Amino acid sequence: MRSKRIPVLFLAFLMATEGWGCASENNIQSEDTTEETYETEPSVDDESRENTALFTEENISKGLLRKTVYALVSAAENSTLEYWNEYGYIEDIGDGRGYTAGLVGFTSGTGDLLEGVKLYTRLAPDNGLAAYIPALEKVNGSDSHQNLGEGFCQAWKEAAKTAAMMQAQNEIINEEYMDPAIEAAAQDGLSPLGQYIYYDALIVHGDGDDPQSFGAIRNEAKKKAKTPAQGGNETTYLNAFLDARIPVMKAETAHSDLSRIDVQREFLKEKKFDLSLPLSFTMYGDFYDLTSQVLAKAPDNF
Repeated sequence: MRSKRIPVLFLAFLMATEGWGCASENNIQSEDTTEETYETEPSVDDESRENTALFTEENISKGLLRKTVYALVSAAENSTLEYWNEYGYIEDIGDGRGYTAGLVGFTSGTGDLLEGVKLYTRLAPDNGLAAYIPALEKVNGSDSHQNLGEGFCQAWKEAAKTAAMMQAQNEIINEEYMDPAIEAAAQDGLSPLGQYIYYDALIVHGDGDDPQSFGAIRNEAKKKAKTPAQGGNETTYLNAFLDARIPVMKAETAHSDLSRIDVQREFLKEKKFDLSLPLSFTMYGDFYDLTSQVLAKAPDNF
C-alpha cells in the first residue's frame, strides 16, 4: 500500500489552476521547514518516563486516544479536527492515484477504496456503490476515472451518510493502518505518541519494505538508535524515525512540506507521550487547539 493524499496546502495552488473533479474547499499557506537536531543522551527523567512498560499497555485503537489520533491525522489530511464529517470526502487531487476519498484518503488507484466499497457492500448489499465495483477493479493501479465519474462521487457521498459505510471505513483503517501501527509500536515499546507517529507514517507511506514504505523508514531508524524495547530512549529513537522519514517525504513533491513531522517533533519536545489534552499545534499554516470539548462532539460508534 502506498501514500494516498497530497497535503491540502499543496493542493491550494493545484486546484486553482487545474480544476480537478470533486473539488476541495481548502486554501492553506505553506511554511518552510528544516530538520532539527536533538539530544542523543536522555535525561534521567526522560528515561524513567519513556522506557516503562506502562505505555505499551495504552493504545490508540480505542476511546479518547483513538479520537485524539483521528483528529490529529484529520488536521493534516483534511484541515479540520472534526474527522467525523469526512467520511464523504472525495476528489481527484492529481497525485496519480485516481479518486481520493474518506477519512484517511482511500484511493481508487491503490486498492483500499475498492476494498472499502466491497466491505460496505457485504454489510449493506443494496447500495448505490456496488455497481461501480467492476469499474474500480479495472482502474486499480492507475489514475483512471473510466466508468466512475460524477455518478460515483455522488454515490460515495450518499453512502457515507450510512452507519454501514462508516463501519466499513473504520474496519479498513483498523486492518491496514491502526492495527499494524499498534503492533509495531508494541514490539518497539512505544508510548501513545509513538503509536500515533507510526500510524501517521503508515497512512502516508503504506506498509511494506520497499524504500518508500513505513517498514523501510522503521528499519533505517533502528540503524541509528535503539528502540525503548531494546533499552533505548524513546525521544532519541522517534527523532531518528522522523529523520528517516524526511527523505521519503521529500521524494514526492506532494509531501515535501514537513509540517506533520514538525508537529510530531514538538510533541516530543513537550513530552506529550500520553497525548493528553489539550494539544495545540500548527499544521500546514493553520493553528489548532485540540481539546476535550472538541472531541466531545465526536461519535462513539466507530
